[in-house]
Amino acid sequence: MQEQQRIIDDLAGLLEGELRADPLTLAAYATDASLYQQRPLGVAYPRCREDVVTVVRYAKERSIPLVPRGAGTGVAGGAIGPGIVLDFARFMTSVESIGAETVRVQPGVVRDKLNAQLRPYGRYLPPDPSTTQVTTVGGMIGVDAAGSHAVRIGSMRDYIPSLETVLSSGHVFEFEQELLPLSASPTPYGGDRAPLIDRPSGIHDSKQLLVARLAQVLRQNEDLIRQHQPAMVRNCAGYTLRGVLTETHLDIPRMLVGSEGTLAITTAATLNTAPLPAHRGVVLLLFRHLEAALRVAKGLADEQPTACDLLDRRLLTLAREDDPRFEAMIAKSAEAALLVEQIGYSERQLLDRLKRITDKARHLESTLIIARQSTREDEVEFLWSLPARVVSLLIKLPGPVRPFPLFEAIAVPPQNLHEFIVLAQRVLQKYEVTASLFAHAASGQIHLRPFLPTPRPEDAARLESLVGELYEIVFQFHGTVSGEHGDGLARTSFLRAQYGPFYRVMQLVKEIFDPHTLLNPGKIISDDPRTTMRDLRPLEPRVGGEPVELQLSWSLPVATEAADRCNGCGQCRTQDPALRMCPFFRLDSLEEAAPRSKANVVRNFLTGNLAARDLESEEALRLARQCFNCKQCQIECPSQVDIPHLMLETRAAYVEANGFTREEWIQAKAHSFGPLGSTLAPLANWGLNNGGVRWLMEKILGISRHRKLPPFARRTFLRQVRRTYSRRDLAAGTGANRPVVYFADHFANYHDPDLGRAFIEILRHNGHTVYVPGGQTTTGLAMISAGDLDGARELAEENIRELAELAREGLPIVCTEPSAVVCLTQEYPLLVDHPDVKTVASQVIEAGAFLQQLRAAGKLRTDFQPLHLSAAYHTPCHLRALERGTPFADLLSEIPGLTLKRIEAGCSGMAGAFGLTKANFKTSLAIGQRLIERMQHDDILIGLTECGSCKVQMEQGTSRPTIHPIKILALAYGLMPELRRLIRPNKRRLMTS
Repeated sequence: MQEQQRIIDDLAGLLEGELRADPLTLAAYATDASLYQQRPLGVAYPRCREDVVTVVRYAKERSIPLVPRGAGTGVAGGAIGPGIVLDFARFMTSVESIGAETVRVQPGVVRDKLNAQLRPYGRYLPPDPSTTQVTTVGGMIGVDAAGSHAVRIGSMRDYIPSLETVLSSGHVFEFEQELLPLSASPTPYGGDRAPLIDRPSGIHDSKQLLVARLAQVLRQNEDLIRQHQPAMVRNCAGYTLRGVLTETHLDIPRMLVGSEGTLAITTAATLNTAPLPAHRGVVLLLFRHLEAALRVAKGLADEQPTACDLLDRRLLTLAREDDPRFEAMIAKSAEAALLVEQIGYSERQLLDRLKRITDKARHLESTLIIARQSTREDEVEFLWSLPARVVSLLIKLPGPVRPFPLFEAIAVPPQNLHEFIVLAQRVLQKYEVTASLFAHAASGQIHLRPFLPTPRPEDAARLESLVGELYEIVFQFHGTVSGEHGDGLARTSFLRAQYGPFYRVMQLVKEIFDPHTLLNPGKIISDDPRTTMRDLRPLEPRVGGEPVELQLSWSLPVATEAADRCNGCGQCRTQDPALRMCPFFRLDSLEEAAPRSKANVVRNFLTGNLAARDLESEEALRLARQCFNCKQCQIECPSQVDIPHLMLETRAAYVEANGFTREEWIQAKAHSFGPLGSTLAPLANWGLNNGGVRWLMEKILGISRHRKLPPFARRTFLRQVRRTYSRRDLAAGTGANRPVVYFADHFANYHDPDLGRAFIEILRHNGHTVYVPGGQTTTGLAMISAGDLDGARELAEENIRELAELAREGLPIVCTEPSAVVCLTQEYPLLVDHPDVKTVASQVIEAGAFLQQLRAAGKLRTDFQPLHLSAAYHTPCHLRALERGTPFADLLSEIPGLTLKRIEAGCSGMAGAFGLTKANFKTSLAIGQRLIERMQHDDILIGLTECGSCKVQMEQGTSRPTIHPIKILALAYGLMPELRRLIRPNKRRLMTS
């Protein structure tokens, strides 16, 4: 830690950006999407080129390695290293200018966000890696990203006219097509001559001198370059020197693309853009045999498709299981598929080209099935989502055997694809290994992912032999170990075998640009022959040493396996508005906010790479505060990694060691204000609207005076129904409709008793008797989320005692609050060790889902009265976490006259008690900004949501009311007409034309 602290002290105040070196940050950046782990010394977040120069010059003085990093989604280990990591994806994300045919960007801009800005101009950046929704342009430059369409549109190096770079000396050069100096005559250089680091110093002081030296090396070795880097195969292994030197110019950007930050650090790039395709269409072809698909792929080459991707049986099966639309179109008998795309200047030309594809395919294989052909943009995008989901589909697979990116991106000449796969399968069979197969068949790029147990050090020799034999076949076909995704730690040690004497030429290039080996060392140029199986991330629970005290009721192996489910793919870094993945990362694209970093930190603790004191530190609290248990990361993660519970462990460990901060105390104890507030309701409600009282509450309790708070009910729901809906109702339940147990939870009990009454009336209207357990209390979810697990256990045990007998009788326990369902079914089983906890959880169901079940069974009355009302519906995060759809919204759509709009604005940001405090108020508003703004639109007249917390946020910036859908349903049934008062003040605005 002394070296880390010295770095912080030395650079403090010198950067516009930030610098961190605490153990948790270092753990978060020790991995990417690869198998490897290397702990850095520190992490810098530059805001500008000058920040990069400052860090580089400092690193040069101290001989500290530098590791440029974008989104960290590479599978080869290229974005990790033992020095200072430069994270460009947080601040350097600007599109600086857009021209007629070019765009100038900083390296941290995400490819999809760039294309969204280019779309109004009718342009786009064509290379399309599978992680395009999160990958950065800098990362694409680093690995020469391509994708499915590489056969037609090329790769990143075909789109880079100029790069602004910082060399390891700290000098800044803008490289483009450099005119060769007149003095750069072909003088001997290389071979047995002294290396460039012994040449006269100051080579980086002059771009002209650097260009001259590089030109000499390339000219001296032209024959080796032509021999070892032929144009016949897509290749990004090592440094691409083919086509860099001409008679008059040196195309240095072409060489720097794909160099993984080992030659220079990119701080800005000018990119060529292309016109958006006027018309494009795809056809999905299914085959009974893989060999037939390979034969057809080879035969279609003459038709010059813009893309032709091959998927094997395993991937097709996963696709059918993942999406009912794929299940409908992909026959179970299909052993392989080809997804083929064509473009055209007109619809007719496109259809003609697609017809030639299908005719040629049928001629080559008469038994194929045309599963789908389309030229509609939405259908084309949907079909292309299939190869884009390959990695996520694979990593969803449960169990100890998983697909690992051991040899991820082989490429061979397309005409040899069939022969290669046959020989590769023999090697896999020899080692008793199965692998999934996905290929960009048109360009000969093959993605094989072997299914293996977690690699251990004792497996190294066997796996290295497997990889070595497979690569020998690659070399037989004059292919490459890296057609995509870079070399990193996974493939660097095989570059000597691929290139032979040409490897020395690459070493000379490295010596020119980075004579002291400071830039991403160990990648591409390395003397270590064992990088492929060295530095594997530890995945076993710690043995010996300090004991691990877990706060939740799971074992060390189970918790470790939960953290290990994260493979670092980086899809949790998405900011796609259609997803809700991590609201905190959307606010600040800081790696520690990404769910995968949270998994990394806890895994490092569980495997012994972090000490217990690290989870008791202020940094641990900072990390835990980047999660408020919305559970969106878990349901949207391809591997469904249980990040929420891993973060609860982190927060609870801090609370156990340090106690509560005021903010956490307020969040944990917010439910305790309910009894007092209801008892003193008139006075309490007056105080909630009094500026002086609210100022005092903020000073004493930390509750923001700007937060609109719901009024307290004068009589709680449980008091109102104590004598009305009792245990006698259970005995009264007869016939086919079983009695129902109603669990009200905090909001309905203390703030909205009409909600509970409306639900009971609906159940009675449909022939159900209802029992409301009088001993129920709040679930304690806010306490759990704040880390007060001891207090939450007490509440959990009370509720389990109250509900256990009812659950054992098989009675449904219905909740109108989705968060209550989440707590009873997902939190309690990990919170308490109680014999009835799983029995209770098995009977709990959300109210909308319960009514939906009745509807599906034909047992729900639909005698709805017309409601001429326009309403906007927001889906709560915890309802999404139950993965039962939006049953109430679906039911409301059957009410005559009701116009229902769905608000797709992401997380509300309220998260129970999180948004109450002054400390969190601004963050809460920032997360919920899109929802709040949407509620302010004139076309929204009333809001609907099942969540009490979301209701509070939806009403924050508007006078429009937000109510539970149950009340609308009750009105439509003609029940509780007094509920009309909720909409009467806005009657004119609420009535539709």
